[in-house]
Amino acid sequence: MVHRMSHPSGRATRRQIAQKFVWIGMNKDITAWAKACLQCQRSKITRHNHFIPEKIRVPDALFEHVHLDLIGPLPPVSGLKYCLTLINRFSRWPEAVPLQDISADTVAKHFFTIWVSRFGASKLITTDRGAQFVATLFNALTNLIGTKRNRTTAYHPESNGLIERWHRTLKVAIMCRSNPNWVDTLPVVLLGLRSSF
Repeated sequence: MVHRMSHPSGRATRRQIAQKFVWIGMNKDITAWAKACLQCQRSKITRHNHFIPEKIRVPDALFEHVHLDLIGPLPPVSGLKYCLTLINRFSRWPEAVPLQDISADTVAKHFFTIWVSRFGASKLITTDRGAQFVATLFNALTNLIGTKRNRTTAYHPESNGLIERWHRTLKVAIMCRSNPNWVDTLPVVLLGLRSSF
């Protein structure tokens, strides 16, 4: 009767019954009753599927897989307050490009001029679900250069952890410089980060 009122878990049913009754083997009996309840078996989820995360394949060649993301807003310097960051998965070669805005047009243009024109079209691009990367213009660009795009899971920055971790290193290196103009210090910071082991 106690269990049928609201069909609580076995533990909650034990607590309710233990307030008024006691007998030998009480915990075992109550747990068995709660597990045997047909209404609970039909309506409650008792088994949760735990998926093992897939390993991301390590690319075989340079510039085959690139990670993209945006940093910002940063302190404005000459109208530049955002930064497009790109990292090659194979060699870990980073690029950082100061931007005035993060519209899809600006991001697509700078991705093409900074990365594709220098290193060629990558087979795979990993981005988050930002509006700039989901836009029709960015889709058209990836179709034009023949690149497949991989989007990370929403609200899980660790899915693009390679670039997210590099953001922390980049920001710390910029803050450690005495010059408040981060745009001027960016090339020196990139040189230091590229040459460090």
